Amino acid sequence: MPIDLNHYRPLLMGLMDGELKPEEAAAVNNALTRSSELREEYERLCETGDHLHPMSFLEPGDEVTCHLWKSPHHHFARAGGIWLVLLGYLGLIGYAVVGMLSSEGLAFPNLCFIGILIGSAILLLSLVRERIAKRAVAPYKDIRR
Repeated sequence: MPIDLNHYRPLLMGLMDGELKPEEAAAVNNALTRSSELREEYERLCETGDHLHPMSFLEPGDEVTCHLWKSPHHHFARAGGIWLVLLGYLGLIGYAVVGMLSSEGLAFPNLCFIGILIGSAILLLSLVRERIAKRAVAPYKDIRR
């Protein structure tokens, strides 16, 4: 009886990592003894895994993350990015306003720009109002981490 290779191929990595249930591991091992093609594929995977095993990915711990988050460089970079975005946005607004004032009448692009400005103002004000309302009822607002 031929072995369904497509059924056992996804299970090979689980066998390598020891993640299979005992019944599944026994079935895969049985298929490996009966199929030379599946066995060759398993050996190739094992060889590749041996090359990748020395590489490890270390996650920074909470102490390192807190240190990076509180570092002056992080605050400077974040503040600098925010200021650059705001100054660029204000520069574009100023350029558009000067362009609108120097043109005759209200052209369609000018109306679109006015709509964008009003929409942005509404979104900003609703965000500020929501933050103020949440801050007023926050039960842990006076607790420092």
